[in-house]
Amino acid sequence: TFQAHVRRSYRDHGLQAGSVGAGPDTRGVISTGEPAPPGPAAAPAVERLSGVLAARAGDYLANPVRQAGLTCATCATPAPGYERCLRCAGDLRRGPVADATAFLTYAIAGQPSGYLMRGYKADPPVTAHLQVVTLLLAVSLARHARCAAVLAGRPVTHWAVVPSLPARPGPHPLREVVARLAPRHEIPLAAAGRARYPRDLRPGHFSCAARLRPGAHVLLIDDTWTMGGHAQSAALALRAAGAGRISLLVAARWLKADFGDNPAILRRSAGRRFDPATCPWTGSGCPQAAPRERSA
Repeated sequence: TFQAHVRRSYRDHGLQAGSVGAGPDTRGVISTGEPAPPGPAAAPAVERLSGVLAARAGDYLANPVRQAGLTCATCATPAPGYERCLRCAGDLRRGPVADATAFLTYAIAGQPSGYLMRGYKADPPVTAHLQVVTLLLAVSLARHARCAAVLAGRPVTHWAVVPSLPARPGPHPLREVVARLAPRHEIPLAAAGRARYPRDLRPGHFSCAARLRPGAHVLLIDDTWTMGGHAQSAALALRAAGAGRISLLVAARWLKADFGDNPAILRRSAGRRFDPATCPWTGSGCPQAAPRERSA
């Protein structure tokens, strides 16, 4: 089963609850909104796994470019001279989509990064691909889940995975990967049984049976962003359930290497090894929380 493959991937890299800050260390940080690093026992594991990830996939993974006036503030696609690309600007006008987005790497069609994102959830999964995706998410959640809380000025209270659309039997492969790593409490989403245009932004594509308390901050996790409507439709379902803040973390931004202005953006990443320390929310350093005011 896919679950067995995931357990083997965890075991191969020494991943277990709390080993990379996914347990009490990181959950405590996120529940309070503190930007402190993982606890003393977690930090060495994060550095070790970051090194393993860089050694195994640093040559073909690439930190996405996040630069105002050059790339879309939402989806990181080239949008020279504009805050957002045409599609994301339109989605923003149509509904309360995610407040913040982050992309861990590019997935390039026809290149190793593209094969990676297809292979990890194949049936059966490509073991090497599943291991890299597991490492990528483990390291990124340990290092950067707290960045979402800092940027929002409020703690992450829940997490959710974007399901397949239309709905398929069994859990999404991504959920099996992140279930032991994501912070706080899961808020399950259900996909519609039929979807004529699954990549469009449609409020009926997903639903959430639970009700969230006012001020809830959901870390929404997806594996691949192509046009954005899939993940943003899930964000609309979370809004309907009461989410006050949605931070959308996507493993890979899918690009075609020869489309539009993509070649210029990809040239900026060429020759640079993937750096797990680069914040996917900012494209540079991790945000720092404002110091607390001293009580009189």
